[in-house]
Amino acid sequence: MIATAFWLALILYLLGVAFALAFPRHAGASAIWTVLAGVLEVIVGGAVLAGAPGPVGQFATGLPFGALTIGTDPLAALFLVIIGIVSIATAVYASGSLAHESPHRQAGPGLALFNLVLFTLVLIVSATDAITFLLAWETMAFLTYLAVNFAYEDPEVIRASYQMLSISELGAIGIIGAILFLGQAGGGFSFAALREGSLALSPLLRDLVFFFVLFGFGAKAGLLPLQLWLPGANARAPSHIAAVLSAGVEGMGLYGILRFLVDLLGVGPAWWGLFVLALGALTAFIGILYAFVERDLKRLLAYSTIENDGIIVAAIGVSLTCRAFHLDVLAGIAGLFALYHLLNHAVYKGLLFLGAGAIDQATGTRDLEHLGGLIHRMPWTSVFFLVGSLAIAAVAPFAGYISEWGILETMLQTFAIPDTPTKLVVAGSGALIALTAALAITTFVRAYAVGFLALPRSDGATSAREVSRSARWAMGFLTVVSVLLGVLPAFVVTVLDRVATPLWGISVLNRVVPPLFTDHPGDYAALVGLGGGVFRGLPVNGLVIIPSPTFSTINSPTYLVLCELIFLGLLVVGVRAVRRLGTVRIGPVWAGGIPQFTARMQYGAVAYSNPARLIFNGLYRSHAELVAITPAASGGSGEIAYCQEVPPPLERPLYQPITTALETVAEKVKVIQSGSVNQYVLYIFAMVLVILVLRAV
Repeated sequence: MIATAFWLALILYLLGVAFALAFPRHAGASAIWTVLAGVLEVIVGGAVLAGAPGPVGQFATGLPFGALTIGTDPLAALFLVIIGIVSIATAVYASGSLAHESPHRQAGPGLALFNLVLFTLVLIVSATDAITFLLAWETMAFLTYLAVNFAYEDPEVIRASYQMLSISELGAIGIIGAILFLGQAGGGFSFAALREGSLALSPLLRDLVFFFVLFGFGAKAGLLPLQLWLPGANARAPSHIAAVLSAGVEGMGLYGILRFLVDLLGVGPAWWGLFVLALGALTAFIGILYAFVERDLKRLLAYSTIENDGIIVAAIGVSLTCRAFHLDVLAGIAGLFALYHLLNHAVYKGLLFLGAGAIDQATGTRDLEHLGGLIHRMPWTSVFFLVGSLAIAAVAPFAGYISEWGILETMLQTFAIPDTPTKLVVAGSGALIALTAALAITTFVRAYAVGFLALPRSDGATSAREVSRSARWAMGFLTVVSVLLGVLPAFVVTVLDRVATPLWGISVLNRVVPPLFTDHPGDYAALVGLGGGVFRGLPVNGLVIIPSPTFSTINSPTYLVLCELIFLGLLVVGVRAVRRLGTVRIGPVWAGGIPQFTARMQYGAVAYSNPARLIFNGLYRSHAELVAITPAASGGSGEIAYCQEVPPPLERPLYQPITTALETVAEKVKVIQSGSVNQYVLYIFAMVLVILVLRAV
C-alpha cells in the first residue's frame, strides 16, 4: 500500500505537468494533481517514520554502473514529508497567484517546471545509489535554473539564474569527486558500497572526500563562500518557486551533508566536526547580518535562509565533534535538534516567502521603505506573516524556539569534551550562534514593524488589498503546521528520534523527553503530578523537553500555551467585569503635542538598521552618500536623498578579483574562437593526433 502511494505520487506530479501544458491558462487544473501528490508524499513519509517498510524499486540499465535503485529510509521519509508539505502549500498558492505575478505569459510552462522540480526532489531523497542520486541532482539543478529564469526578459533574472546554475555545477564537481572515491574503494555505487568504501579509504583520502562533500553540498545549502546565488535567485524567482527553493532545493544541500557526511562517511576525526561547526556558525552570523540591513523583503528572507542553514550545519558540526570524542548521547541530541530545526525552517520559511509574494502582489513592491500600514489592509496576511516572523525569530512557543534553544543548550554541554582547544572553538561558535539569534529577533521586528505596523509610505501600500483566497489558504496551512511544530515538540521529537537513531547510532528520546507518563522519576515528581494523570493516554513519554543528559533547563511549550490560554480566559472575564463597574470614554491619542503623524516622522527600514551598519561596517564595507535631488536656491534649501550601498558578502574581496581574472583570461584566449570552420577542423585533427601519440606511448 505504501509503495503504491509512493509511485502514484510520482505519477501525479507528471499529471500536473501534463495538465499545466494542456490547460496553460488554468493553473488550478495542474495544482489539483500537485496537491494530491503532496498529500501522498506526507502519507508515505509519515508511514515510514511510523515503522512501515518503505517503497523499493530497481530499474535495469544494462550499463556498467548497474541498476538504478529507489528506496526510503527514515531520513528520506523526513524529507518526503517536507516536500509533501511544501508541494501542497505552494501549489495552492500558485493556483491563484501565478497569473498576478507573471501577467504577460501563460502559467502552464511555469507550473510544468514547478511540478518537475518537485518530482526530482522526491527522486533525490529516494535514491539508494549514487548514479540515481546524481542523475536526479543534475536534473533538479537544470530545472530550477529554468524555473527561476521564467521571466527571462529581465536581465537581472537571467543573471540570477545563471549564477545559481554555475555555482550549482561548481558544487557538482565536489559531489562527483566524493562519489568516485567512495565508489572506487567500495567496488560499486550503491549507498551500501559507498559506506563500505569510506572504511577502506586511507585517512588522507577520507579527509579529501570530506572536503568534497562539504564543498559540493555546501554550494546548494548556501554555506560560505558559495552563498552568493541565494539572494538573487530567491528575489527574482516567482514566490512559489522561491518557497520551493528555500524549503526544498536548498534543503537538498543539507540532505546531502546528512547522507554523505553523517551516514556514509561515518565517524571522523574531531577536526571535521570543529570545521563544520565553525563554518556553520560563521555562515549563520554573516547571513543574519546582511538580512538585517536588506530592504528587499525576499532578499532579506534569502539571507535568513543562509543564517538558518548555517545554524543547522553548526548543529551537525557539534554532533560530529561529540561523536569523535565518544560522547554519543550529546552527538545524538545535537543531531536530533539539527533535524528539528531543518523541519521548522522548511515550514516557516515557505510561509514567509509566500507572505512576501502576497505583499508584492498587493502593493507592487517588496521594498520595506515603500511599505507600511498593511496590518489594516491585509489582515490575514499580517497574521500569517507575524506567526512566521515569531517562529523564525525563535520566540516561544513558536516553531523555531525549541529547535534553536535545544541546539544552544547542547552546545553548553560540551564541557564534557576533554580537549581544551576544542572547548574554545565550541564556545566561540556558540557565542556567535547566540549573537545570531539576537540579531534574528531584531531583523524580523524590523521587517514586521516597518512593513505592517508603520504608516504607508507609497501609493501601493495605501491602496493594498488582501490577496486571493487560495493564497490565504496556502499561508494558513503553513501557519497551522508551524504552530503545531512549536506547541507540540514532544510529538515532533518522538518522530524525529526515529530518523536520528540510525544516523547517530543511539536513541536519545528518553533523555530529551523524560518518560513522565510511563514512569515516575523522583526528580520530576511535581511534573508527574501536574500532567501525568491528565495526559497519560497520549502517545508520548511526556510534554516536557530537557535537552541534556546532565543538566539543563526544563521547557514545555505545550504547558506554556495551556497556561496562556487559561490566563487569557481569566483576563477576558476580569476585563468584562471591570467594564460593568464604570463607563468607557473614547478620546484622541496623546501624540506628544504633534497634531498628526506622517510616514516621514517614523523609522524606516534604513534608519532602523543604521546602528548595526555602523557597528559592523568593517564587515559590510558599505558606502553611503547624500545626493541632491533639487539644487538649493541661494539662502534656501533643496531636496536631498540618502543613498546607501551594502555589497553582498565576499563580493569585493573574493568574487570580484576572480571575475576580473577570468575575464582577462577569456579576453586573451578568445582568438581561438575565430568562426572559421577550417580552423576548428584543424583543432580536431590536432586533438586526435595528440591522443594517438599518447596512446602509442
